[in-house]
Amino acid sequence: MKYVKQHFVTGMKVSLPDVLNRMEAGIAAACGAAVEGIGSVTTGDTPAAGIRDGKLCLTLPRGEPGPQGEQGPQGAKGDPGTGLTDKAKTLLLSLLAGTAPDKDAALSALREEWGVADRSTDTETAAAAPGAAGADTEAASAERGA
Repeated sequence: MKYVKQHFVTGMKVSLPDVLNRMEAGIAAACGAAVEGIGSVTTGDTPAAGIRDGKLCLTLPRGEPGPQGEQGPQGAKGDPGTGLTDKAKTLLLSLLAGTAPDKDAALSALREEWGVADRSTDTETAAAAPGAAGADTEAASAERGA
């Protein structure tokens, strides 16, 4: 319904019900065409706008990425854990230095302390055994990129 402006002057005879009904019809038509809120807002290659079910729906173009933000504050220091016991450190150092009096006994003591099954005396075979603690699984290999 297109609006037609009415011009009223003093002394003019008008039908008040006709004028008020016409105003009400105009208000109702304006409300029916009004947007009732925001519908969806999405991103796309080109901007667009439309009204669906009485709601304004927008497509906004993607912008260029902004600059890198500043580094955040240093996080809290984590729990250091138990680490290696003095016994394990001593056994490892003696094995690495080649000064362990009994290599098999030192390896056995480390396996016992760490809960690694003694599947063989060859540490590579024991570590590669399926299901053994510390075994190299396909998932672990993939994570390392091996």
